[in-house]
Amino acid sequence: MSSNDTRSGTAVDDAGKETRMTEDTAAKRSTLGTDLLLYTVARVLAVAVPATILVLVNTPVLVALAVGLVLGLGLSLVLLRPLRARISVALAERAERRGAARRQLEAQLRGEDEPAT
Repeated sequence: MSSNDTRSGTAVDDAGKETRMTEDTAAKRSTLGTDLLLYTVARVLAVAVPATILVLVNTPVLVALAVGLVLGLGLSLVLLRPLRARISVALAERAERRGAARRQLEAQLRGEDEPAT
């Protein structure tokens, strides 16, 4: 597990090696976290708003929640597609960076200068 200190702009990887984070890397990390939080809140609201409206018109709570879940799923599939795409791209980039770092670490542990491809 790595630790980050955004104030000093450094990161410490799993091996204890301190590396300098660029502003771009730090911005991508904060953007991914922000996007995930925004997506989660939007999904909850997509269920809560229709359910609340149905409860206000005297629909039983369980029925309102069931309808809210169905409507929320449909709404989130259509309305949150761009946000979901951004999150997918950011997660793929993160996985690629972690894979490259892992290959480099494994190469260093084997005593090689560069990772094998």
